[in-house]
Order: sequence, then C-alpha cells, then structure tokens
Amino acid sequence: MLLAGILFGLVTVGFVVPCLIDVAVTPAYDLRSLTKSAWVLIIVFFSVFGAAAWIAFGRPDRRRTMLPPYLEGATFIGQQEALRRHPAGRAMDPRIDRRRGYSALGPGEVPGPMGPDDDLEFLQELARRIRYERDADNDA
Repeated sequence: MLLAGILFGLVTVGFVVPCLIDVAVTPAYDLRSLTKSAWVLIIVFFSVFGAAAWIAFGRPDRRRTMLPPYLEGATFIGQQEALRRHPAGRAMDPRIDRRRGYSALGPGEVPGPMGPDDDLEFLQELARRIRYERDADNDA
C-alpha cells in the first residue's frame, strides 16, 4: 500500500504538475480546444487522465508553427534577400559605394534603401506590429 502511494505521488509530481504548468504558461490564443480554466479543472479533477487529455487534445502543436498570431499568413523574404536588406549585408555588396553612402549602380537602376528608416516595407511592417500590440493591449 505504501508503494502505491509513493508511485501515485511520483506520477503526480512528474506528470500532472508539469502539465498544469504547461497550461498556465500557454497563451490563450494557442490553445487547440477549451479554455485555460477548463483545462486546469480537468487536470486537477482527473489527474493522470486529465494530463494525458491535455497532451493529446489541448496542447498546441508547436511543430506546426512558432509564429506569433500577427505574423500568421505574412509573406516572408528569403535568406539572401534578408542579407541584402540588412546593413551588414549591404556592406559586403561591391556595388555600394560606402564613401558616398549610395549605391554605385548603373544609370536607370534604382538603389535600395540604405537604412531601415528608408525602407517603406520595413516601416509599414513595423507600424502594423505596433497597431497589433496596441489592439491586443486594449482588448485585454
């Protein structure tokens, strides 16, 4: 009987408590089903079975995406394009005349932005993220 009590305690501490912590730290928008409070109640009342249900049906699929919700569906640039846009990447570009601060491209070619504040796409993305954060703070 003592062995059964010890095993129950070990299972509770080693399986149920981490599941409760996982429910507590998971953002509400990431839950696949039910609410946080419902999952806490299920895990507390059904112990091992509730924790197993959390892992099977409630826990977010972190393999699917690691993106915050405001980036879901956003278009992304490739690694080479990101390097070309970054100041360190532009410093390695032989077509940029660093002494004059502009691109030494041929006639008719339009140089890209030299800094983040010159990049319209960057500024629009930054404004969109700021609006999203303000809306999220106002909703909470």
